[in-house]
Amino acid sequence: MERKALEFMALVLSLGNASSVLLNTVCLFLFVRFRDFFLLLSKPLTSHYYDQLYTPPRNSPSFLRKAKTFLPVILVLLSCEKELEVTTTTSKQSEISQETENSPAIDFFSQGTKLENPYTVENMKTALSNIRKKSSSFLQGKKVGEAIKTTHYYVRFLPENDFEKARLQEDDGLTLFDMPLDYEFPGGDGPVFHDANIPTDKISWQYTVVPVDYDLKKTDHEILAELFLDQDPEDETAKVKNGLTLKEWQTLEDEALRITGNGYGNTEKGDGLSARRKWYPDGTINYEDNTTNPSRTLPLQGVQVVVKRWFKWSTKFTDARGYFRARKFRSKKVKVAIKWERADWDIRVGSYGQAWYNFVELRRGNNWNLTIRRAWTPSNWHWASIHRGAMEYFYNNGRYGIRRPYKKSIFEKRLHIAGKYKDNRWFPDHYWTWNNIIWSAPVGVYSHDGNGNARDSRQIFATTIHELAHVSHWEIGYSTTQYIIEALNDDPFLPESWAVGVEHAITNRVYPETIVGANLFPHEGNLQWQTLRIIQTESKGYTPIVIDMMDDFNQGVTDTTFPNDRVSGYTLGQLENALPKAGSWWEWRKRIRDKYTNSTEGAELDYLFREYR
Repeated sequence: MERKALEFMALVLSLGNASSVLLNTVCLFLFVRFRDFFLLLSKPLTSHYYDQLYTPPRNSPSFLRKAKTFLPVILVLLSCEKELEVTTTTSKQSEISQETENSPAIDFFSQGTKLENPYTVENMKTALSNIRKKSSSFLQGKKVGEAIKTTHYYVRFLPENDFEKARLQEDDGLTLFDMPLDYEFPGGDGPVFHDANIPTDKISWQYTVVPVDYDLKKTDHEILAELFLDQDPEDETAKVKNGLTLKEWQTLEDEALRITGNGYGNTEKGDGLSARRKWYPDGTINYEDNTTNPSRTLPLQGVQVVVKRWFKWSTKFTDARGYFRARKFRSKKVKVAIKWERADWDIRVGSYGQAWYNFVELRRGNNWNLTIRRAWTPSNWHWASIHRGAMEYFYNNGRYGIRRPYKKSIFEKRLHIAGKYKDNRWFPDHYWTWNNIIWSAPVGVYSHDGNGNARDSRQIFATTIHELAHVSHWEIGYSTTQYIIEALNDDPFLPESWAVGVEHAITNRVYPETIVGANLFPHEGNLQWQTLRIIQTESKGYTPIVIDMMDDFNQGVTDTTFPNDRVSGYTLGQLENALPKAGSWWEWRKRIRDKYTNSTEGAELDYLFREYR
């Protein structure tokens, strides 16, 4: 009993900061103390509903006994230090990272090299003066101050919350970077970018460039530099925005780069145009799937690749082959990175920080052909594994006849998924909606299990699917309030059994027996190895009832300790469509019977629902 209370409290504490723990504690206390009142708010009570929800099943302690057990645990755990999730991982790391619940914020500036910015108005004016000493006719008729004026601001924003950050990205169309743009940092699994002066339960500084006429008053900000910028036009004979020809701009830019120690004037051969011929950075992003032995290499679709050269960048998504091709650049090298973010979701390092495959150098004439391997870039391998699960559920949900797991709202543009590279001993994988109150990631997926064992590709994929199934269920109308009440009263059979079924259907389709082999199929989340006794007393609500309602396999035929599963023929879409918006295990059964005609919907269906609960 005490173990169960601790496990449930770990879920409560999954948000990872002291203020949220306090908020959750207060809410949980109110749920326990006034549970009938809260239930009345969420659903009109019938005697049947009340009896089923509050009558303790066999071998189960009462609601109040559970409440009395775990409430003291809350008070003890409140004294613990809050979770801080910023750390550094190395590119060759193979063990669990040094990220712990108490790891401090790091000064990532100390891990990078500050570059002198060639595009400041001051440096551009100096460059123009130097050129005119050699060629007095350069930009003839224009004074230095007239020729070089501020066109853009290099700024950093400090959004108060995700709503402000989304406004910058969605409404204003800004590309935001967690790291300063005038620094060189280690690539790959480089430093985690969270300013040491910003609390780790807040969004860190977001760096970008905006036009000089941009309204900066909307968000807290700091102007880091006034810039003189131009973007190369596709029509190379055209005048650029400030009236310079392409050749004039490149001459000016080359001199600015030279005087600031950034290269081209000393290292490029030939004149400006031949040395700066156009090219389109491209490449292929692959992923090591280590479910099988030996592992297999798969193209990674839907990844956002960012190609950058100073204050010019291009973002592209990889196709089904893992291939991307950026817009045109004119330089001998660029920087390339992966930002684990899409329009529907993003992956975070912890509760707040954006996950990146940090920028690495790509030279003209080469391709960025990257294979993300666990042994080389373990954190990014973990995020890539989560990404594959999210891609399958969000964009291939139609294969399974189920809904997309997340709807955007005015305040929440993306679903935030915390991809935590550590074990889940104290903070289990979760979907915890109260995290949204403080803009923390509500979904958490860990790289290692509670015993510290590394999960393989399929396990991380399956866990992602499981948690996204909770997201979808909550979108239908289920709530954290109901989850808590069910968990305290008995076990959360309805939400966990549903998530197990979705996990089973999707994971075993993506990882069929033909790929993983008979010894590894089906996925361990199948749960059809559970005896009735385990289901009734030890399952914690994780049952195979969805699987049993769909398949025609009866695990009790040869062994009577297993369920006598005589139900079959339902589809995953039917079972999802029957989920009650705000209801119980028993209402789900009723809706399945009412909505669909099935030859096994009578005593056979009743048996599963009765015996499993």
